[in-house]
Amino acid sequence: MHMKIKKYSGIVVCFCFFCFFAGMLAPNNASSLTITEFSSGLTAGCNPRGIASGPDGNLWFSEDSGNKIGRITPSGVITEFSTGLAPNSYPWGITSGPDGNLWFTVYAGIGRITPAGAITVFSAGLQDYSSPVEITAGPDGNLWFTDNGTGAIGRITPSGAITEFLINLDASSPWGITAGPDGNLWFTDYGTNAIGRITPSGIISEFSTGLKAYSGPAQIASGPDGNLWFTEYDAGAVGRITPSGVITEFSAGLTATIHPWGITSGPDGNLWITEYSGNKIGRITPSGVITEFSTGLTASGGPAGITTGPDGNLWFTEYNGNAIGRLTDIRTGCSATLYENSVLNIPNLSYFTNPILGNLSLWANFVYEYNATFPLLIPLKLTTFGMIKNPSSSCTASTLYSDLSIHIPDVLLSNGVTHIWMDLNYSPALSSIGNTYFIVKDYGLVSN
Repeated sequence: MHMKIKKYSGIVVCFCFFCFFAGMLAPNNASSLTITEFSSGLTAGCNPRGIASGPDGNLWFSEDSGNKIGRITPSGVITEFSTGLAPNSYPWGITSGPDGNLWFTVYAGIGRITPAGAITVFSAGLQDYSSPVEITAGPDGNLWFTDNGTGAIGRITPSGAITEFLINLDASSPWGITAGPDGNLWFTDYGTNAIGRITPSGIISEFSTGLKAYSGPAQIASGPDGNLWFTEYDAGAVGRITPSGVITEFSAGLTATIHPWGITSGPDGNLWITEYSGNKIGRITPSGVITEFSTGLTASGGPAGITTGPDGNLWFTEYNGNAIGRLTDIRTGCSATLYENSVLNIPNLSYFTNPILGNLSLWANFVYEYNATFPLLIPLKLTTFGMIKNPSSSCTASTLYSDLSIHIPDVLLSNGVTHIWMDLNYSPALSSIGNTYFIVKDYGLVSN
């Protein structure tokens, strides 16, 4: 028993050193990025806006002015669908649903499109003057959306039953929405200059302390560090809010008057944003270090929505440029990485499913979270993850075994030199609904 305690104590000390060391240095695993634009197959002037990774291994996007839903393969082949959409529907937000379909917002309705392209629109249950904006899959198996027209947060079941919850603030203008790490939904309220939280039962709270006046919160995403991250369209900043409501803003490194819009958690352990007026793509680390990229973007293209694709690349829409963009080479290698703020990123996690389906590939982000009940353990909380159906590079994958243990053969520290290997075990004692924890079982230095 004393030997075991001593071993875990050593791991804690060493891990804390790794975290401190990582926090002192900037990540050093990004190469010069490659941006590719695709427009063949897009209707002229369609103004693509929202984009989401689909269950079929493709990307799906909304066409605001084109009144269509588009699909683009990882190789860039575009197909458009419009049958079932009424004129002037103005498709906006889009997300992958729990039922294997894509769900999107339209004026006064919520749309569903199957991977084969069949569209159905639901409106029963929406209030007068309804104007849904963004939509996301919730932790309760339903879809949740913001209703800018009525100042409400809506919920729609996979069968199409809609319920709305009013925010009850005169100026409310909810915009972005995402599922949070705490089992709730989080949204931006552009009108009240606040970040909101709604429980699956419909209880709403808003937070604004720490936000600049008239900052214009726009899109929001769950981050690799267990917090929520959002863009501030009018303030030209990126914000972070903890699940307890503490807000921090970051703007150093952002060009003035860029109007940051879309935001997503990347497969590299960072956040990525679109800069609508700045015509750039930005990267922000969990500690707030911002870098901008523009080479390869059409002038005045107006990047809008952004998401991680099933190929492990980043994909975005260009609202004014009438194109879909792909961002590749966001990493130089295949190593897992221990970032600042104790974020562990695994770019390729392989899980053997069965002889027919073979291996399933995932990317995953974890964050260290101290637990006072088990002070000698090193708990790592799963924060963001995604499936990679068509990996664009061949990596030496980490392995997820059937007993839910993980072997990581190579973890690169932020100095770009030191490598360790790490074994993780799933912890049922720490995990709960909506929260998945692993603990560090063992580790060691990689000699070469």
